[in-house]
Amino acid sequence: MTDNTFGNDFVTGLIDPLILEIYLNNNNYKDRILISDLKKRAHIVKLQDLDENSFFVKAEEMESILATKFQSDIREFSTLPSSSLPANVTSIYFLNSMLNEFRSVKYFRIHVSNSQNYTRKVDDKIVFDYRIMHSQIDLANKCTPDFLAMCENIFGKIGVYREDLFFEKPYFEIYAKDLFNKLNYYRATLDQESDEYFDIAEILLLLGSKLEKDNSTLLIIMKR
Repeated sequence: MTDNTFGNDFVTGLIDPLILEIYLNNNNYKDRILISDLKKRAHIVKLQDLDENSFFVKAEEMESILATKFQSDIREFSTLPSSSLPANVTSIYFLNSMLNEFRSVKYFRIHVSNSQNYTRKVDDKIVFDYRIMHSQIDLANKCTPDFLAMCENIFGKIGVYREDLFFEKPYFEIYAKDLFNKLNYYRATLDQESDEYFDIAEILLLLGSKLEKDNSTLLIIMKR
């Protein structure tokens, strides 16, 4: 699970975020330097209809810039427990921690905020909020055969995955809220003492609440 340092929601070990969405603030000194370095040194990915105050960068380029330009910022806070991070902790520390935690991440979407009142203090704690835009969930390789079979059964009954001649893909893609809604709707039709009712509760627990909150797009791998 990720640390609360990243926000108020945990991410279970089953989740491999591939694209993360973050906010940097132009009125914060360190954020402004990082934004400038990213725009100068990284290959900016431009997409049609993308907000002019946001851009994509590869995670490997973010990691390279942090390693070559901001090592002192990383070292300054690396020995402190996340429960007692000082108010002057920088975005650099959080981003480095995210790169270490989420080893499969491929891209960051950077939103540039110009707010004068921007703060990362929530309930007297310093947190770095982020959104999982796209995530991979490798049930085929991360779960037991019994759990995978149970997921195949449930996903078939809610109509998101089936194994037959006309559905040959070893994976499916779906928005997190759609998946959660379908699971919860089906669970509401079941006896609360039934095996399927508890199976769905276990699936929801392993997926975690953050994916639903962020409405991430999910790539769920069902076959090796």
